[in-house]
Amino acid sequence: MIDRRFFYRSGPFSLGYVAERVSGQLSHPAAADAMAHDIAAPECAGRSDLSIFSDTRYQDACARSSALAVVTTHQLAELLPDEQNILFVSQPRLASAQISQLFYPHAPLEAHIHASAKIDPTAMIGAGSQIDGGAVIGGNVTVGARCHIGAGAVLDHGVTIGDDCCIGATTTISHAKIGSRVRIKTGVSIGGEGFGFVPSPTGLLRMSQLGCVVIEDDVEIGGNCAVDRGSLGDTVIGSGTKIDNLVQVAHNVHIGKNCVIAGQAGVAGSTTIGDEVMIGGQVAVGDHLTIGSRAKIAGKSGVMRDIAAGETVGGYPAVPIRLWHRQTVALLQLLNRKPKAER
Repeated sequence: MIDRRFFYRSGPFSLGYVAERVSGQLSHPAAADAMAHDIAAPECAGRSDLSIFSDTRYQDACARSSALAVVTTHQLAELLPDEQNILFVSQPRLASAQISQLFYPHAPLEAHIHASAKIDPTAMIGAGSQIDGGAVIGGNVTVGARCHIGAGAVLDHGVTIGDDCCIGATTTISHAKIGSRVRIKTGVSIGGEGFGFVPSPTGLLRMSQLGCVVIEDDVEIGGNCAVDRGSLGDTVIGSGTKIDNLVQVAHNVHIGKNCVIAGQAGVAGSTTIGDEVMIGGQVAVGDHLTIGSRAKIAGKSGVMRDIAAGETVGGYPAVPIRLWHRQTVALLQLLNRKPKAER
């Protein structure tokens, strides 16, 4: 069950209203006025809750569920009892996300500046913003309207942030221009110096990092990530891109729109990633590469060459996904072969 101490809940909502929000259709239209109070797992759902059925593995739990209505497809609904109240949708997982956000929107801001926050007189804070305790906002920083700056966060000199952004606790941002509706979780480093050194007679000499980080609208960056500023040009993260926890984005990387990068992945310097690229967990992408739009990279892969648009790759080094599977099968067959003397 959802512990309401930690989450802000909205509602209740009528089944008819929920159906409209998810472009769904009720199996029993007469139930449109029934009120739904929450969303819950099938085995936990009560008579005022909605539940989601998107996987046949949960057929038994959904069939026995006491939920007010089960949200599922016409095909999956055939596995449920006839008397079960169904909210038909084409994509149950999408509907689940929509319903969850309906019942559990982000908690409303408490527009105020905590007494322990340190804000430079030249900084501009937009109307309706919440600045938590211990936050530090430097000179000539611009924070848009209705932003939430978490406890202990640091916005260094000149940083600009658009409207409706959320900056997590202890996150540090410098040399950055950030759009609107951006969510950056806790412990993130944005705009730090990139990892660039050249040998010199006295040892390794650091390359100057004179660029910025540009984060476009509707980007989300998970906890404990690092996004380094560019050396001469900028590091850019395109609009709508979602980055998981513990991801490293090096200097001068350009990431396109609506990409997904899973946890513990790393992208080395000056690599360009197209739009709608999917990168699995623990993937390592080399430097100065081009990853085409809509490419997919399987988890734990090592990318050492350019990837064409729409290509799916996996393995180390990453190769076309079918070739990787063939290599894996061939290796297993080789290892399982018995010596001739044992035959």
